[in-house]
Amino acid sequence: MKAILIFLLSFGLVMTRAQDKHTFDRIKKHVYEDELQSSATHGDKTIIWSNQLTEAGTWSDIDYTSKSISLWPPGEHLDRLKALIVAYVSPKSKSYQQKLLYDKIVRAAQYWANNRFESANWWHNEIASPKAIGVCLILMKFGQEKIPAAVETALVKLMERGDPYKKTGANKSDIAMHYFYRALILEDTALLAAAMEQLLFPIQLVDGKEGLQYDFSYLQHGPQLYIAGYGEEFLKGISKVMAYVRETPYAVNKEKLDLFEKFLLETYLPIIRSRYIDFNVHGRGISRPDILRKDQEVAILQQMQLIDPAKNEIWKKGLAKLDSVQAFNAEDQSLHRHYWKGDYTTHLRKQFHFNLRLASKRTNKSESGNGENMLGKNMTDGVTNIQVFGPEYYNIMPVWEWDKIPGTTTRDYQGDQELKEQWGVLAANSFSGGVSNGTIGASAMSVQYDGLAAQKAWFFFDKEIVCLGSGISSSATEPVVTTLNQTWLNGPVVWNGKEKISTDSLVRNVKQGEYVMHNQVGYYFPEAMKVALTAKEQSGSWYRINRSRSKDAVHGKVFKLWLEHAAKPVNGGYAYIVVPGVDQIDKRAMQQLKIWYNTPAIQAVEHQGLLTIQAVFHQSGTYQIGAWSIQVDKPVILQITKGDKAFKLDVADPLQQEKAVRIHLINKRAQVNQTVEIKLPQAEYAGSTVSATIPTDNK
Repeated sequence: MKAILIFLLSFGLVMTRAQDKHTFDRIKKHVYEDELQSSATHGDKTIIWSNQLTEAGTWSDIDYTSKSISLWPPGEHLDRLKALIVAYVSPKSKSYQQKLLYDKIVRAAQYWANNRFESANWWHNEIASPKAIGVCLILMKFGQEKIPAAVETALVKLMERGDPYKKTGANKSDIAMHYFYRALILEDTALLAAAMEQLLFPIQLVDGKEGLQYDFSYLQHGPQLYIAGYGEEFLKGISKVMAYVRETPYAVNKEKLDLFEKFLLETYLPIIRSRYIDFNVHGRGISRPDILRKDQEVAILQQMQLIDPAKNEIWKKGLAKLDSVQAFNAEDQSLHRHYWKGDYTTHLRKQFHFNLRLASKRTNKSESGNGENMLGKNMTDGVTNIQVFGPEYYNIMPVWEWDKIPGTTTRDYQGDQELKEQWGVLAANSFSGGVSNGTIGASAMSVQYDGLAAQKAWFFFDKEIVCLGSGISSSATEPVVTTLNQTWLNGPVVWNGKEKISTDSLVRNVKQGEYVMHNQVGYYFPEAMKVALTAKEQSGSWYRINRSRSKDAVHGKVFKLWLEHAAKPVNGGYAYIVVPGVDQIDKRAMQQLKIWYNTPAIQAVEHQGLLTIQAVFHQSGTYQIGAWSIQVDKPVILQITKGDKAFKLDVADPLQQEKAVRIHLINKRAQVNQTVEIKLPQAEYAGSTVSATIPTDNK
């Protein structure tokens, strides 16, 4: 009996090991297949790199002594090594399993193993290099000849960098990814389990900490908006590993998969228009060339086809969106969202995207770091991204005038000012928020920065966006300007639908009802004001905004439109209406928009065609807005829309500190006289929209 028991235990252990071996082999095969599919085809470059490799296993054009924090030259060694390995292990390669290529791979791998190259940037040391080593070693498992054991052992030792337990968000996932690779190389079950736990740990909702938020925005480097950049890395890394472990005991559970897909489908993909993402969500990354074009993100959706094939039609639509063949206006959508954790608003239509970046004491302003985003000091002060075709802002950043960022009210300096604060700091203002019913809404913030104060509000009425500013004050000597847009010049600039602008620069005192058209975006002026416009070449370089990039001059013609408030304004204001996705302004539609107030206390607009009122109450008080008398006892942002049998009231707390708001509504025409006590969302939902129904006796 004892012998039988020993046999059964031994047999069970053997079977477990066999199952573990099968699991490791399956996951490694998935990594191999993915890397061959996704790796760039270097073609002739691979041959050149192979021929240029020295007997010592180095490339003479790589500076191995560099400690650079951004583009780190020694990292190129691992990139080239991987390219050689792909050529060696890919059956489609002309160099498949060639002994001469194998010998060169071993020389290059041995050279890296014999050294410990260090960047001054921890990211290269603890993320990029260990991940690259891991991929190279796994790919070589599929070669006819393997990496010598001693070389592999030395390289694996170099992978032992970073601690995922001490990091958050995308950084945690990135470090855990090379733990995952190391577990596969060593076939270490315990290490694989620990790596998977850390890899999938960021797929959870967090309240204000770095990572995926309850509003499904993404924050990194403190409470700083990073839906792209770090949010994108979160999507790339986790989709990759979920695809690797599919159909194994390590496969992701449904709860985490649902959260991951919600962020991908409801936040990330919707703000891409014709392959180009909103520049507001990329943080300091906007100072990198080509960053706004999302064609490499195809890999995320291809991974999702493997992970969740039941949603294949959804993934196909997403892939079509990233395909340059699909029309810019192919996606039929009518969505409005305010992200109360991220201080971000999206207004998405078939005809256009209009998105808005805010900041508050709860969120960080845009960061500078590693010599990147050197001029982005105003990138969170009510910045607007207006896209009709998609590439309106693609690679424009080197030639931007950075104190005229679209949407902002700023001091107009003689030259661009560098951003002094590294890695982002909390904004000074408390008031920032937005109300939304999912289709339309209003957002506002109180700017308090760089010696300037302003109350800024945006009212999103389907096809029209009313932009108001009040209380604009500055004691500085520089003039103050509000910028409507600064985008690539594409086609003629037309005034009032008939006068084509022939000069490249003008300043004009406009009358009420005048407007400017450019690139299917209309800018309508509901009141008289001083407008400046340029349509001419601007120049700069990537280096001026990113110290690791080229100093070569960049040129391009730019359309720039702004309002002039003069120097030292006191209680200044502005009003303009943006109508994107049109060839001409419909003045009858403009007459349906009524601006009732634009003061430091209240900013309110009525869309008489949509039977909607939107109001930003910076202070408590009683105000007559059209047919409505509205009294609030707290600062709020609200929206009233007319339904078939009742009015819908949407309310949000822009200070995110109130427990309730008391609103007294009177509309004699609709026979409404009602006081509503609304309990405001708390904790992680503070600042989100809450709704109430206001019945009417008017039949």
